Amino acid sequence: MTTPDATPRTLAEDLRARSDEALQVLLRARPDLGMPPPADVGQLASRAASRPSVAWALDRLDTAHLSTLAAMALLEPPVTLDALRRQVDADDARIAAIVARLHASALVWGRTDGWNVVREARDALRAYGPRGPYAGPPPVRTREVDDRRRRNASAGTVMEVLQRVEHLLGSWGDAPPPVLRSGGRGVRDVRNAATSLGVDVEHVEFLLGIAEAARLLGRAPDEAAGEVWAPTTRFDAWRDSPPAVRWVELANAWLGAAGRRVRSQVLRTLSSLDGAAYVDVEEVVDAVAWAVPRADEERDALVRRTLEEATWLGVVALDALSPAGAGLGLPDASAVVEGLLPSPVDHVLVQADLTAVAPGPLEPSVRDRLEDVADVESRGGATVYRFTAESVRRALDRGWPASEIHAFVEQVSVTPIPQPLTYLVDDTARQHGRLRIGDATAYLRSDDPAELDALLADPVLGPTLHRIAPTVAVSTVRHEVLAERLATAGHRPVGEEPGGGLRVRRRDQRRAEVVDVDVRSMTDPADAVRAIRAGELAASLRPPEGRDEQRGSLATMAQLREAADAQQRMWVAYMDQAGTRTERVVEPLRVDAGWLTAFDHRTQRVQRFAVHRIVQVASAP
Repeated sequence: MTTPDATPRTLAEDLRARSDEALQVLLRARPDLGMPPPADVGQLASRAASRPSVAWALDRLDTAHLSTLAAMALLEPPVTLDALRRQVDADDARIAAIVARLHASALVWGRTDGWNVVREARDALRAYGPRGPYAGPPPVRTREVDDRRRRNASAGTVMEVLQRVEHLLGSWGDAPPPVLRSGGRGVRDVRNAATSLGVDVEHVEFLLGIAEAARLLGRAPDEAAGEVWAPTTRFDAWRDSPPAVRWVELANAWLGAAGRRVRSQVLRTLSSLDGAAYVDVEEVVDAVAWAVPRADEERDALVRRTLEEATWLGVVALDALSPAGAGLGLPDASAVVEGLLPSPVDHVLVQADLTAVAPGPLEPSVRDRLEDVADVESRGGATVYRFTAESVRRALDRGWPASEIHAFVEQVSVTPIPQPLTYLVDDTARQHGRLRIGDATAYLRSDDPAELDALLADPVLGPTLHRIAPTVAVSTVRHEVLAERLATAGHRPVGEEPGGGLRVRRRDQRRAEVVDVDVRSMTDPADAVRAIRAGELAASLRPPEGRDEQRGSLATMAQLREAADAQQRMWVAYMDQAGTRTERVVEPLRVDAGWLTAFDHRTQRVQRFAVHRIVQVASAP
């Protein structure tokens, strides 16, 4: 066994001599090595030296560490610090610190008098060569930003992006656009959404992208179109969550999208500016390039794109990292964002120009009902709603009586209701339902025979209608087509049920099913190290070649029962259902019905083992 001071001959010997704390540092730096926990140090070394894992680790080195490792790869092993000093333009302390980190990450192994580069890293970096700079990233010039302005700008953007995502997905829930054959979204649908939100098409694509990444937008089957874009079943719960929780979910989805490593580095670079704003975007690009030199060729464009999207999202405000952006990744991220936002309100200010101003984010129940009777005119810190004949008619179509509209507006308004709004509601309600439409194929009924006379005389509508009574006409076309033609001619018929009652238009929003993504959680490094140590212990207690203490299942059960009675530790070789053989050290507790219940040193908990799968057993004093 290699002692801590002896020179190791292999990476496995180097790892075996490390302390538990050092192995935990390695597993934190390279979490892929611990999923699932290695059986022993030999398996850990094999993973650490594999090409995919080494490539992953190289991608996370900055220019200083990558250039130093490349210099070591060019030198004849074992590499001494004296030889490395002639290749790297840095002082001794800096070189020693860089090599120490490379050693902690298991990209090099050995001791200070001679280092060896892992073969896969040496092969990957032979053409890279020493580059530098080694001192640190290039500087980013900054300018001061008033903290209060930065907080206000961030809060305003956070509320704005939430309102836009809600409006966009809500409208697509009412009228889902079709999914293109390519799997994308139609240009016309995106343009219509951009016009509705008052932003450009690129901004809408960004909002749709983060909504899809957050699993709020997905594909739903449709009989006519095959598939349509619709909010998912998660959208309703998300919309009813507090604003801070909603924003953090969107921001995390954006951060975890394609290019996550570059996006995260952009935020780290901005965080190093201590609240100041950058002066030149290209200086941020250069700083990120130093930190992630092995990123793909789209890296610089992604940095510029990230800064733009971060501004749209509220992660960056006034060219500086916002308080909301600084809180991303923290356990209390939602609390940080909540401290920036105004408290929800349950009232509006109705004004004489038929608008209602919400002085803050509305409570969800108030917001949903208000959007039934009024249209959103502008969004921001204070949302402005406008009452129109069309919006009031929409509420009436959804089953609101005029009295309920009056009562609701009086309830939520802290200002007197202006007469023009009262007249608007009453006039619209008075005309609502005068003209009714139903299936005959379709029929048209009016309380006013003169109005029906005018429709029959219309050169466009008349040929499709046939009068069967003074106030009733039937049509040769379906009622949906007749309703569209009447609307084009300036008439607004209301649907009628077979019994003569009004057909109430209820919200019938489409929802797409959410597909859960199976994400393997990272094994705790301390647990992984305990499993490795248990594997090493099991390997050390393995019986010598040719010695087999198993004598059949009955004999095995008897031996395990004796061990349980004597509280004796045992070594077992176990074959799992996948056919994988593992060696474990266990402390038997009981044996019954063909099962061994024992404390497993590998998992550090009591487990059950099928006795017929134990292929070998031996005492482990």
